[in-house]
Amino acid sequence: MPRKLKLDIEFTPEFSLTGVVCAQKDYRLCWLINKQLDTDLKRLQDFIFRPDNTSNPGRFSVFHHNLPQLMKRYFLVSNKSNENTLLGDHRNLDYLFLIKNPGDDVLTRNISKELRSIPAVEAALNLDITGKKTGLFLYDFEIYLGKALR
Repeated sequence: MPRKLKLDIEFTPEFSLTGVVCAQKDYRLCWLINKQLDTDLKRLQDFIFRPDNTSNPGRFSVFHHNLPQLMKRYFLVSNKSNENTLLGDHRNLDYLFLIKNPGDDVLTRNISKELRSIPAVEAALNLDITGKKTGLFLYDFEIYLGKALR
């Protein structure tokens, strides 16, 4: 009897993920982050994602800043759409701050501290990216970036 072979490929995202709780609108938070981190977050086209196989996909705003000298990219993504959330396990988070190619944990911890020091930000915490739902979101986000950053 022939043996069935199963190919198991794991997706390892190159992101660090920080959850942000802030009641401000996305453009206002971007302005505050730009002042605090000395960045220039610019809006990209909306990220369309269907979390948890819901019938209606959500449109999530995305802001981007490129750091070519450090080979890093910053993204601010809204976690909430009309009736959907990107990360269902973290429904209380308003925004996700992603760093592509984060390198060491020192940068991620420093970014979290900087975000917490913004007066309008109520909380900023580092999130684990190993969950199945988080991995699905990051995989789809990578595909979206390939199209949006051309």
